[in-house]
Amino acid sequence: MPIREVTENFSIESIVPYFQPIVDLENVRVWRYECLARLVTPSDKTFLPSEFLYLIERNNHVHQLTETMFTQSAKYFKNVNIPWNINLDASDLDCEELTNTLIMHLANYPNPSRVSVEVSASTALKYPDRLKAFIDKSMHSGLGVFIDNVGKSPGNIKTLLSMPVRGIKLAGGLIRQFDTQPEVKEFLLNICELAQQRSIALVAEHVEDEQTLDKVKQLPIRYAQGYVFSKPEPRPVEH
Repeated sequence: MPIREVTENFSIESIVPYFQPIVDLENVRVWRYECLARLVTPSDKTFLPSEFLYLIERNNHVHQLTETMFTQSAKYFKNVNIPWNINLDASDLDCEELTNTLIMHLANYPNPSRVSVEVSASTALKYPDRLKAFIDKSMHSGLGVFIDNVGKSPGNIKTLLSMPVRGIKLAGGLIRQFDTQPEVKEFLLNICELAQQRSIALVAEHVEDEQTLDKVKQLPIRYAQGYVFSKPEPRPVEH
């Protein structure tokens, strides 16, 4: 990891959203975008969060990063009628000032129900009370919540599905292990049934190839995301 180069070129203003589509498999069109943080240096080198998040945390800029990702993404999509998501971490859920800022932005935003946040399943399972409090406070603004990476961490998924979440994103490994691991098959089919009963959107993520995509299409999963469609790009790509 080129730590010195990242450190020398780091500033919060250098972090911008890259966009990866989530595709509706029924009509093969983009359903919404996930907006992912990337550090772009003056020399146009791009770094993943794993290469710069330590700087964000060291400088106590976690909430500032979330806010700048939100405002940049909101500006881009303000006059583009397509839904979009950004990611929150555990400390974001507990930050009243950040929650108030998001709600304030959405008060004057066209069709705010287009906007959602993604919270990892590990965070949601570890801090269900934080998540519930965040949902209770923010849902009147139109903001939705997706639970990300479901199936990667053990825990009672029914607790999360009982909350008014907008979507569930299934960890890529679940689909790949569906035919070979009976417990994974049972877990996945159970989630599909519960989500359908509660009108929660299901997204298969990390769909990297046609073989995995074919497996997704055999299941009651309407949406998918991954490199088989597009990698994260500095401008949204249409399908």
